[in-house]
Amino acid sequence: MDAIELGMGVATGLLKGELPTMDVIALLMSRLLGSAIVLMSCIIKLPQIMAILRSKSAEGLSLASFETELIAYTLTFAYGLHFGLPFTGYGEAIIMSAQDVLLLALIYKHAKIPMSHVAMYTSFYCGGLAVLLSGKLGDDIMRVLSGASFVTIVFARLPQIYANFSAKNTGQLSIFSYIITVCGGSVRIFTSVTDNAGITMVVGYCVSTTLNLIIALQILFYGGSKKAPVKGKGKAQAAKKKATPARASKKKTPAKKKVEDSEDDESSSEEEPQVRRRLRKKRA
Repeated sequence: MDAIELGMGVATGLLKGELPTMDVIALLMSRLLGSAIVLMSCIIKLPQIMAILRSKSAEGLSLASFETELIAYTLTFAYGLHFGLPFTGYGEAIIMSAQDVLLLALIYKHAKIPMSHVAMYTSFYCGGLAVLLSGKLGDDIMRVLSGASFVTIVFARLPQIYANFSAKNTGQLSIFSYIITVCGGSVRIFTSVTDNAGITMVVGYCVSTTLNLIIALQILFYGGSKKAPVKGKGKAQAAKKKATPARASKKKTPAKKKVEDSEDDESSSEEEPQVRRRLRKKRA
C-alpha cells in the first residue's frame, strides 16, 4: 500500500469519525518520508557534480570511495526489487546510482584515470548488475548481498574519511550533499523499522549515516579546497623581489657606460679640429 492509498484511507476514516491507529499513522509517515527521500535524492549529488564541473578538478575525491558506493547502492535497490519492497523504500538507491555513474565519469576524466582501470571496473559493474537483475539468485543470497552492501558502504566511506584527515582539507566535497545524505539516512532508519525491512538494513543505515555524519563534520572543520601556503614560499618571493632591483641595476650599468663612451667620442671629435689648428700655426 503506497502513501496515496494510505492517505485516502485515513482521510475517509476521519470523515466517518474514525481515528487512525498508531500503526497506520506510523506506516503513513514512513511512506510520506520515503517519498520525500526519493524526491530529494534527485538533487542530492547535483552540488557535488556542479563543484567538479565548475572547478574542472576532482581534488579531494576518493575514487575508491565512489566506486564502492556505487556497488553498495546497486545491491540495495537489487534487494528491494527482488523482495518487492515499496518503491519508497529503495527508490533513492536507483537515482543515487545513476548520479554516481556520472560522478565517476567526471572523476575518471579530471583525475586522468588510466583507461585500463576504467574498462575493468565498468565491465565488472555491468556484469554484476546483469546477474543481480536476472532473478536467478535465491532469497538467502540476496539477504547476504544486502548485508554486504552496508559493509561496502563502510569501505566506501573509510578511504574518504582517511583522505580528508591526511590532507587536512576536503577538496571539492559538497557539504550540502552530505547534509542531505545524513538527514535522509536518519529518516531511512525509521522507514526501515516501520516497513519491517529487517535488522540488516536498519543496522546498515545506522552505520552509513554515522560515517556520512563524520564526513560532513570534516567538511565543516577542515573547510573546502583551501590549500595551505607552502613553507618558505613567502621568503622565496621576498628574496626574488630583493634580487629584482639588483638585476635591474646591473642591466642599467651597460647603458650608462654606453652614454659615457658616446660623450667621450663627442669630446674627442671636438678636440681634433683644435689640435690641427695649433699644428698649422706652428708650421706657419
